[in-house]
Amino acid sequence: MSNKIILFCSIVVASLLFACGSENLEKDVKATFVGTIQEFTGDSAIIDAAEVDGKTLGQISINLAVNPNETFQIGDRVRVGYDGMIMESAPAQINTLTVEKVE
Repeated sequence: MSNKIILFCSIVVASLLFACGSENLEKDVKATFVGTIQEFTGDSAIIDAAEVDGKTLGQISINLAVNPNETFQIGDRVRVGYDGMIMESAPAQINTLTVEKVE
């Protein structure tokens, strides 16, 4: 009987340790914008972005590798999801979470 209790307690403790150590791997898109691809640089692209919340974003570097199933071309309009942070550089950079073509 005591062996069953020890085994049960061990399983409960191991389960709790596993659950506490697991990270939330889901990425939360906090902002999106639509822009047009102007040029490619490896797995990235420079896009001209439209206004977001009254701000004109201008050129932004995005990571196209987040959508490996899509083939992008210069001139494609894309909707980009990101974490809401824009790094002030030339061109501006974001942490791209999603990219999809729009018509």
